[in-house]
Amino acid sequence: MSTRPARRALVVGAGPAGLATAVLLRRAGFEVRVLEGRRDASAGGSALTLWPNALAALERIGAAAPVLARSAPSGGLAMRTAHGATLQYVAPEVLEERCGGTGRALLRADLMDALYGLHPPDAVEFGARCVAVRQERDTVVVRFDDGREAEGDVLIGADGIRSQVRAALFGGGDLRFAGYAVARGVAGFADPGHPASLSLGAGRQFGLFPLPGGRMYWFAAFTAREGEAARDPGGSLLPLLQERFARWHDPVPEVLKATDPADVTVTDIHDRPPLRRWGEGAVALVGDAAHPSAPAMGQGTCQAFEDAVVLAGHLADAADIPAALRAYAAQRRRRAHSVTVQSHWMGRLGQWRHPLLRGLRDGMIRATPRWAQLRSLRTTFTFEPAC
Repeated sequence: MSTRPARRALVVGAGPAGLATAVLLRRAGFEVRVLEGRRDASAGGSALTLWPNALAALERIGAAAPVLARSAPSGGLAMRTAHGATLQYVAPEVLEERCGGTGRALLRADLMDALYGLHPPDAVEFGARCVAVRQERDTVVVRFDDGREAEGDVLIGADGIRSQVRAALFGGGDLRFAGYAVARGVAGFADPGHPASLSLGAGRQFGLFPLPGGRMYWFAAFTAREGEAARDPGGSLLPLLQERFARWHDPVPEVLKATDPADVTVTDIHDRPPLRRWGEGAVALVGDAAHPSAPAMGQGTCQAFEDAVVLAGHLADAADIPAALRAYAAQRRRRAHSVTVQSHWMGRLGQWRHPLLRGLRDGMIRATPRWAQLRSLRTTFTFEPAC
């Protein structure tokens, strides 16, 4: 009795999107190779928040339990002015009842450990930097910068906002600078009961999210020229942030004072206009490779996990891989593109500097009806894949 040989999947990129996609494809019967251009598994970043839609996807992926064990609940959600006046607040019990739950904040390294734990040892091939992609009949070939090549029946580009797989398919010239940079850090600062919060000022924003172990994850967004952040690493930036946010509401100044400069990262914020296609033939994109977005909604990693679940669902029993990839893109494109567009404009809104514009912004946020606010949150936080 003959059996069909296992289909071969190449996953380019070993970030959250790539690791999640790879574990689901392996579970669906694919032979999976995960190809990562970095030389090691260093996680990078500081921390992040996963919202209920990501947690629902992680249940499917199999990483929900370790993520819950290593994270802290966000509590309620608050939007404030720089002086601490409340613009909006949603209590945690309302989020649980109406939006499927609260968020969970954790170190990026802990998330990556949870995802790596789903894979066999040495599942990721490091030092494999993709430079070209070609398709030959029923085979996809990836070429690396050292001249080596890898072949598969399907290729998934999960290699981030500067995706080489995307560039091979569609070019890479549409990256756009959002006009601001974001510094992120972890402070040894405990404030029991403090909700997840976003505070808006003049060309500045500050977010706070409780972490396990008496720590606080924070981010500071500030108007900047492109490239300034790269020339000013986190260690030298922290004193400047402490000065810029010294008059903001508590506990913002205290959180910055409790931060080790070594725990600060800073990046320019970029995104891309939505793509009409997410792949070609037996090649598809997931996560930031497909739909990079500004961080204003905290949905980048969340949407990547949704991609992984839907993609694997379409490929699991597919007789026609290109058709399955088109079905995946058709199912995901509208939702992910909506998040990209909303995040772009929310980020721009948060950076307004003129007093009249800021007054208009704050007034609009205050005046948003409760039902509209909850409907928007419920739409974003709900993930119920059809496959």
